[in-house]
Amino acid sequence: MKKVLVVAVGVVVALGMLASSAFAFSFTQEYVGAIKFKFSDYSTGSLYDSSSQDGYGNADGEEDAWGIFKVSSILSDDGNDTTLWFDGKDGEQLTGIYYGIDDDYWLLDGTGLTIESVGGHLNLYLDSDTSFSSTAGPGVRSGDDYPNVTDGLLFLSADFAEGVKYDDGDPDNDYITYYNHLTSNTSPFTGGGSFYLDVDGGEYANLFDSDYWLLTDDSGNSVYRDFWAQFDTTTLGAGQWLVTSEDPISGATVPEPASMALLSLGLLGAARLRRRG
Repeated sequence: MKKVLVVAVGVVVALGMLASSAFAFSFTQEYVGAIKFKFSDYSTGSLYDSSSQDGYGNADGEEDAWGIFKVSSILSDDGNDTTLWFDGKDGEQLTGIYYGIDDDYWLLDGTGLTIESVGGHLNLYLDSDTSFSSTAGPGVRSGDDYPNVTDGLLFLSADFAEGVKYDDGDPDNDYITYYNHLTSNTSPFTGGGSFYLDVDGGEYANLFDSDYWLLTDDSGNSVYRDFWAQFDTTTLGAGQWLVTSEDPISGATVPEPASMALLSLGLLGAARLRRRG
């Protein structure tokens, strides 16, 4: 009887997990597979008037770049670009902040300014307050909070992960987590960059913790990443932001969130225990 009670409590906890959110987030249709988050962001960072003197190894544990962003839509990445979620659906928005990017290497040459960094973390929030605004500029940030961006439910959190320098033949720079290239070191800027993400938390972490990207580093080791982001720098950022960028973060949804798996296992376990009794 005690075993049945323990399993039943586990089922109730699982049901509570599924019903705990007061938000209505859902896709427009049932979908499992490759997806992409379309976003626009506002960021700020360090500019350099010369290349790093010692090549790699200049990270000092201090933040050099960060930004805020808003998701405009989530699309299927299966060749059809089906809209699965859009900004304002059910009166909600997805907004976020990324921070803790520490520049490790920079090169100023005839092509512009290339910056490669380590570290970085991203938090994405689901909120029924759709008043996202970047016009106050970088100065109103407080830690990992930014007004009208980081309020609401923590939808997803992720760490920037190694991968952008894999497969370039140099195993010594495989630790880089963020790549950014500006076509000049003075405004207006164009260019772009990329990074990988590993999901580490948030209410919807289980839905997107997919290990979708299989990568091999320059030493032959294989790793999995959840998301790959590629962004285009489009213009000088408004409101004292350095630049504005856009483009997709690509990953996948997984068939069955862990909370659903827990619920299924709990119900199955309860049924077996009852049969034994």
